[in-house]
Amino acid sequence: MPRAVLSRDAIIDAAFELLAEGGLDAITARALAGRLGVQAGALYYHLKDMAALRDEMATRIIRRMTADAADAAGMAWRTLLREMAHRWRGLLLEYRDGARVVSGTFLTDDEALRATETPLAALVAEGFSPVDAQRALLAVNVFVSGYVVEEQQRLAAAGRYTAADRQARLDPDAQPLNYAVSAEVVEFPRESFDWAVEALIAGIGVRLGLPATAPS
Repeated sequence: MPRAVLSRDAIIDAAFELLAEGGLDAITARALAGRLGVQAGALYYHLKDMAALRDEMATRIIRRMTADAADAAGMAWRTLLREMAHRWRGLLLEYRDGARVVSGTFLTDDEALRATETPLAALVAEGFSPVDAQRALLAVNVFVSGYVVEEQQRLAAAGRYTAADRQARLDPDAQPLNYAVSAEVVEFPRESFDWAVEALIAGIGVRLGLPATAPS
């Protein structure tokens, strides 16, 4: 049955429904039209193309991230980057293929875009140049998105390839180190993410010559 009114928001809502059911690859013009009870051509009165739909879907997710941007004001830079990394990972994991949805997209919400001024300003207040502040935020964003792509792929393939499967391909005497880290490689434990975030933050500090401090 067609929905009462076809609109941009209705199309985006339907796209998220398809995402939850079948992942990013399930979102096609044909599938959306069927879900909404319209001809596929009707979609393009509201969205230019499927890339524009991805932008709108990503913007919905990013809008949630920027909703608390004001909290960054006055925050120590390590704390800001750390909290940003963990919050971004958490949000992406709430959506099936969430990291793939946002990768390579453009933010369409002007208010969300303007909200990014606050974390930039917080980093500049901590001694970053504006360009370094942007690069630090980008480094964290790109790292988390890439990490979650891998993490979600492993979640989707759970049970298909196990640490035991990997170890069966290795000789524990000839490759003892590779054998020992099989669970780390296959299971992507939360501790691996935490370690990488702290390494990234420490590296930014070294790169910019900022005083070393203990994690907050």
